[in-house]
Amino acid sequence: MHTRILRSLFYHQRTRLSVYWLLLLGGLVSQTHAMENSSENKSQPNIIVILADDLGYSDLGCYGGEIDTPNIDSLAAGGVKFTQLYNSARCCPSRASLMTGLYPSQAGIGDFTTNNPHPTRGPGYLGRLNDQCVTIAEALKPAGYGCYYVGKWHMHTQTGPIKRGFDEFYGYTQDHSHDQYDKDYYIRLPEGREKEIDPPAEDYYATDIFNEYAIEFIKQGQKTDKPWFLFLGHSSPHFPVQAPAERADKYFETYMQGWDVLREERYGRMKNLGLVQGSQWNLTPRSLVPVDRDDIANNFSGEPNPAWKTLDLDRQRDLARRMAVFAAMVEGVDVGVGQIIEHLKSTNAFENTMIVFLSDNGACYEWGPFGFDGRSRVGTTTLRTGDDLRNTGGHDTHQSYGSAWANLGNTPLRMYKHFTHEGGISTPFIAHWPNGFESSEQWVRQPAHVMDIMPTLLEAANAKYPHKLGGQTRPPLEGTSLLPAMKGQRLMDRSIGFDHQGARALRKGDWKIVWSKRMPHEIEWELYDLSSDRCELNNLAEKYPERVEVMAKEWEQWARRVNVIYEGSSKKSENTQKSPAIANRSLTISADVKATAKTGVIVAQGGNQHGYAIHLVNGKLAFDVRVNGKATRIMSQQQVPQEFQVRAELTTGEMKLILNKEVVARGTSPGFIPKQPQDGLSVGQDDRTAAGGYAAPNPLDGIVTKVKVQAGEVSSP
Repeated sequence: MHTRILRSLFYHQRTRLSVYWLLLLGGLVSQTHAMENSSENKSQPNIIVILADDLGYSDLGCYGGEIDTPNIDSLAAGGVKFTQLYNSARCCPSRASLMTGLYPSQAGIGDFTTNNPHPTRGPGYLGRLNDQCVTIAEALKPAGYGCYYVGKWHMHTQTGPIKRGFDEFYGYTQDHSHDQYDKDYYIRLPEGREKEIDPPAEDYYATDIFNEYAIEFIKQGQKTDKPWFLFLGHSSPHFPVQAPAERADKYFETYMQGWDVLREERYGRMKNLGLVQGSQWNLTPRSLVPVDRDDIANNFSGEPNPAWKTLDLDRQRDLARRMAVFAAMVEGVDVGVGQIIEHLKSTNAFENTMIVFLSDNGACYEWGPFGFDGRSRVGTTTLRTGDDLRNTGGHDTHQSYGSAWANLGNTPLRMYKHFTHEGGISTPFIAHWPNGFESSEQWVRQPAHVMDIMPTLLEAANAKYPHKLGGQTRPPLEGTSLLPAMKGQRLMDRSIGFDHQGARALRKGDWKIVWSKRMPHEIEWELYDLSSDRCELNNLAEKYPERVEVMAKEWEQWARRVNVIYEGSSKKSENTQKSPAIANRSLTISADVKATAKTGVIVAQGGNQHGYAIHLVNGKLAFDVRVNGKATRIMSQQQVPQEFQVRAELTTGEMKLILNKEVVARGTSPGFIPKQPQDGLSVGQDDRTAAGGYAAPNPLDGIVTKVKVQAGEVSSP
């Protein structure tokens, strides 16, 4: 039987028939093959971790979603499900934390992977797994496990899966996402391995092949006399949202109802499931679109996502198709879970296999309510209509589904991936292991974190964490085993910290402080009592300022301990995050600074075409003005003290730099900045392209407590 026909048959039949019987119908295997090596090691479980990419908190059926996920739901029904498992706000930091049992900045991926780590950012921002951390595979192999990895790695090719303890790999090691139909991009490791599954290009769809390779590697593990560990890291449903058209068709009419109706329906199902309890979980208003360029934010920068009924029919149809493709991707992940379950059952391995399922962060808003087409932050939004509509998600397409659908995905929570509000850091988490713990209808409501997964697996496997490996002392685990919680026991109280590119938070008991970013209003620490307000609607910061101050100081102590470099302080920021109009105007920029490092951006606005920046270079103040791509700099001769005030002035004839009321540098001005920059205002680092003559983000190890930008009247260019 042709591979594509067999795969399609399995997809549409779901998991009603076992892998064995489907293959038997195709005449491809003997009756004895499916029972091969059915005797499993009873003292140690086999382990499967299934990680979805950008799956929202409520996208699964068992968490209230309308997407068909019967196989994942069956794991939830037969196992345990958590309401408060946290992630690290974005894909690669969450992966680094999950894989090592550490905070991401302790593992070397404090914010994102990179080939060019900034020399002053320190060990937390290598952009790859560091040489000190220990991966799950490196800890399980000494306990006798064979280790297999399928899918997205995203912890840098320099520290790829084979180098970090896995025996076999199929997937991709570069970048955060890729075209699902591009067969040649996906690789088999170690080098020289032949691909066991290699369909023709016209039949290739990565999610399906990942599912098939998961079973292939399970079979390889079953042929040994060892327990095995499989990590299945799906790239679905991360953008580009792509799925065969016939799979998306079934969801189109559902999503034509719009996000407002569907959020209410999800919220109702979450109540019926017992996930949402009374007034603790009030449905939030539509979340804000973060402050960004108008072309990226679809002209909703800093505004709430629009009501569905305000959109014209063509826009509604375009958006419904994008979300239908996203839903088909999620269903494709679920089909693979069903295939795995059926194979484990047919080989008598299901009862002693521990399966955990989760997502790496909250649903992805990138970048506005209408999504984008083409490369992130470069592509524009295309409105597909007519016959072209059904091509959404097909070969050579590249779409995201946008912030309003992401808001649906995180029902009923606030905000999205990139942020440390609950919508950005809350993950659906399911654990299933019949030989290890009983199923429970009750939700596990204790706070936990993805860094807890590694110690959980090690305890289940009766494996020890190697405090020394390869002759080196290794950092102690930050996470704690969740097995007691899975068995109905209480975990010890602790604080959990969060940081991602300026967004930060601290969870301590039921209390949480959170600092946002890219908002159209003044940013300061917010305070929530999550025992009565899980959706963060009642900010108690003004009512309990002492609690805010104590927790903010604890966050700063945590940040220093785990190698986080951050900007801002425990006090509110005077920076409103609005980008002032600066084109063809004189400028005066001032800031109050406490800095422990010698290098970094204090304040910047603009990017590699137009803008300005005040920053430190080897302990000296610099003021850069960029016009038509060229940066002009003036710089002080003296070193700055640890605490100082700085003011920079730009006129048509002169640039001036003032340190603690003393003029320390002057120079000839390149003239006014001729155009309003596309990149916005950044404090403590340069968030996007570099406005000054440095490599962005060039973060400052210190605190910027006040920023003020004053622009004069518009002058004729």
